[in-house]
Amino acid sequence: MKKIKLKLSKNSYNIFIGKYNYTQIIEEIKKTNLNKNILIVIDENVGRYWDKYIKQPFAGYGNKIEYYTLKPGEKSKSYKELNKIYSFLLDNNFGRDTLIIAIGGGVTGDLTGYAASTFMRGVQLIHVPTTLLAAVDSAIGGKTGINFNSNKNMIGTFYQPNFVLVDINFLSSLPKKEITSGIGEIIKYAFLSTSDFFDYARNNIEKVYHNNDEVINKIIIKSALIKSAVVSQDERESGLRKILNLGHTFAHAIESDLNFKIKHGEAVTAGIISALYLSNKIGILKKNKMRDYLSLPLKINLPQILANLNEKNMVNIMHLDKKSRGGMINFVLLSEIGNILVDVKASKNDILNSILTLKELFNKDLV
Repeated sequence: MKKIKLKLSKNSYNIFIGKYNYTQIIEEIKKTNLNKNILIVIDENVGRYWDKYIKQPFAGYGNKIEYYTLKPGEKSKSYKELNKIYSFLLDNNFGRDTLIIAIGGGVTGDLTGYAASTFMRGVQLIHVPTTLLAAVDSAIGGKTGINFNSNKNMIGTFYQPNFVLVDINFLSSLPKKEITSGIGEIIKYAFLSTSDFFDYARNNIEKVYHNNDEVINKIIIKSALIKSAVVSQDERESGLRKILNLGHTFAHAIESDLNFKIKHGEAVTAGIISALYLSNKIGILKKNKMRDYLSLPLKINLPQILANLNEKNMVNIMHLDKKSRGGMINFVLLSEIGNILVDVKASKNDILNSILTLKELFNKDLV
């Protein structure tokens, strides 16, 4: 089992990555001296496959253990579902001495993390990501949130967990679409890293679909190391951490425009393609490099619904993005692998053209 320390000025914590290491969760809870009154929030789909595996370590634990099942999907990231969790906590007499464990993907982690950060002004939290996307990205770094009026992650907090436990055994039951979603964030880290990791990802990405433990483990560890290094320097996204939003200004607009009928990681891959086009259009990324870099995201089979994007509506949505300032949309773009530029402005015409170029891929059935 690999242990990565995410170092912060306050509340540093460990990220554990391995296989079958979920069985050690009680041991880690005891080592970290966490509360014994526990609410476990489980994604419904995860519970269907892994109910016995999830509950076994807590059998005979002898303390207060309650389970809350969460409906899968972005619609659960809402005030309605948040209030249900609050009510469940109060109905079962949970107080400030509570430990909440989120077991699921990004939706489960974001919603449960927000509940933990606000219930009784903050209770203890553990993330157990069960999707590839959550394992490489959303479970790490302390971002929590819910959607509001079809706007992605508009309400939320920065709230760090007490530890993150990644058991790649959970990934074996994922449908192909969920793997594709996780690969979107992996592609992002390939661009944030070095040419060596970019080439490794490009040469081995298909093996992730075949549950190759060696490749999956290496990619998750590398992604976690990159994110931990960034978050440790900029916990609340005042500077460096903005690089983690590569492709995300486009991605969040894509999700909203398509009414969340696309997975987040699929939107991230499409968003990165758009970001590469925009980087080239404004003159910071050379055309030959853009073509080379596109070879990685274009390996991924994205949904044909992207041909239906409304580029004008997307631009309107982008103006509501949390990264927008003074009426201007801020983008995270790149000039080469590892050289990421933040708070980049672009003309409306260049933004529209980048989206149109993305749409052409699907109109021509090139992806």
